[in-house]
Amino acid sequence: MNSAPPPAETDILPARQGYAPIVALNLLCLDAPLVALVWQWLFARSFGAHLTWPLRALLFLTAWLIYLGDRFADTIRLPANAPRSERHRFCQEHVLGWWIAIVVIFIVDAALALRALDLQLLFLGGTLAVICAVYLFLNHLLGGRWRPVPMKEKAVGVLFAAGTTLAVVGQLPGLTVSFAFAVVLFAMLCTLNCLCIASWERELDTAQGKTSLLTGWPAVARLLRPFGLFIAALSLVLAIVWRFAAPRGRAKAA
Repeated sequence: MNSAPPPAETDILPARQGYAPIVALNLLCLDAPLVALVWQWLFARSFGAHLTWPLRALLFLTAWLIYLGDRFADTIRLPANAPRSERHRFCQEHVLGWWIAIVVIFIVDAALALRALDLQLLFLGGTLAVICAVYLFLNHLLGGRWRPVPMKEKAVGVLFAAGTTLAVVGQLPGLTVSFAFAVVLFAMLCTLNCLCIASWERELDTAQGKTSLLTGWPAVARLLRPFGLFIAALSLVLAIVWRFAAPRGRAKAA
């Protein structure tokens, strides 16, 4: 009796001929840089920081470079018989273009940083870049297996928040308590986003031998919604408190 062949073991999703725009952004690692730009603009507008186009371009290029490198390393380290998501297959099918993009973006990003940043911001940005590089090295050295303490989601959330707000920090006359709380809440939100992704891809991570908070403790998934509601409620409370505190502060100064 003839039957259709079973799907290849290396495929976790069916192959596609075309991609929706939002999927294409993810496959090209452009979604995270664009999100970072939006949040950078929001922080700058909220706290009165003036960001030049080189600072915005540096955030976009650096975030894009990091995600391209992470996707490439993640793809080539997968065992031959491991299941692959659509983004892994896409990277594997465009290795040459991936390499060219990484090299070109690195050169442009480094040249722009040396030209546009002052010494202090260059030092801070370089330090953060080294921390990101160390994280990526450890993550791929461990093969995504963060045992006994899975730190991947927390590390990505904190680093993403730090990188997004770094240029804003450099343009402010001084750091305030409200800005510090905003950055902490943003880091918590970024971590929640990573945990949600880990929850959606728990089966894939398990099949690929990777460790996340959700593969070790699946019950944590039930806490994600309350955690998100907590972040939203705390943000609302702090926004109300500082909105009413600001006029009183100006009145005292007058």
